[in-house]
Amino acid sequence: MQTSRNSLFTPTEAAVLTRLSVKAVNNAIDRRTISTVTGRRAGHATRLLDLRALMSLTLEHRLADRFVPEMRRQVFDALAGSPRNVVSLEGGLVKIDFREPRRQLATSLRELRRTRRLVVSDPDIMGGDPVFRGTRVPVHMTAELVPQGSTQAELLEGYPRLTPEMIRLAPVYAAAYPLRGRPRNQPWRDHKPVHQARRRIDTIAVS
Repeated sequence: MQTSRNSLFTPTEAAVLTRLSVKAVNNAIDRRTISTVTGRRAGHATRLLDLRALMSLTLEHRLADRFVPEMRRQVFDALAGSPRNVVSLEGGLVKIDFREPRRQLATSLRELRRTRRLVVSDPDIMGGDPVFRGTRVPVHMTAELVPQGSTQAELLEGYPRLTPEMIRLAPVYAAAYPLRGRPRNQPWRDHKPVHQARRRIDTIAVS
């Protein structure tokens, strides 16, 4: 069965979907605990993971402190060889229930896909930085302002086109799609409260 491009994910996307660090995902790839396919993203060759690999990583997150690597590989092999929700290992002494990890991964996938639909990148808007659709509000700025102390109420007041869902999903997008290349002097750096950041961004947007 051929896997569609929409069902392939970069290691960074996989880290967000499985709640692992990017380093842990790349380590699993390097150790060949999971398999990848070669593909291209943004014009560059990269290693991509399919849904089965994502499921193995989801289990890795849950089993790392319980099973030794060899046992985890047996779990992953059992997952690949059976569509069942519960599989038995070691002659039935160990049973693994896949239902909750599958639900968790399905939820994470829906959230990431929803996040991508909310975001657009246009060279004519904020220099091409990702912004929420229908706004000039940078996604990465929104993701950074909350840890800096801005509340949801302040963000909604300062940026009326934002929605609570956009604010909630901004960190998901920023983690899955970090800004690439040489860091630029972003207008929101070290600016809080939110109203101060907004004045600076508005000035740049109309220049």
